[in-house]
Amino acid sequence: MTAISVIISTYNRPRDLERVLYGYSVQSDPDFEMVIADDGSSDETAQLIARARADMRLRITHVWHEHKGFRKSLIQNRAIAAAQTEYL
Repeated sequence: MTAISVIISTYNRPRDLERVLYGYSVQSDPDFEMVIADDGSSDETAQLIARARADMRLRITHVWHEHKGFRKSLIQNRAIAAAQTEYL
């Protein structure tokens, strides 16, 4: 069973998110899940995450809600709820 969940917050910065995901993809211990807390990004971010799942072989859960202003704390709480591990 996966030991930890890594929560990553994002909003319409797919190039930066790609760099973060790449960094995690080359870790020596791959025993983690990633939960991306997306505060209403465009489809470009969702497409990047789909590619990262396939190309980087990362275990990613994408938690998204519609953009209605800055609601980072809300989406982070939803990402925490979606995590499948005991440790964040």
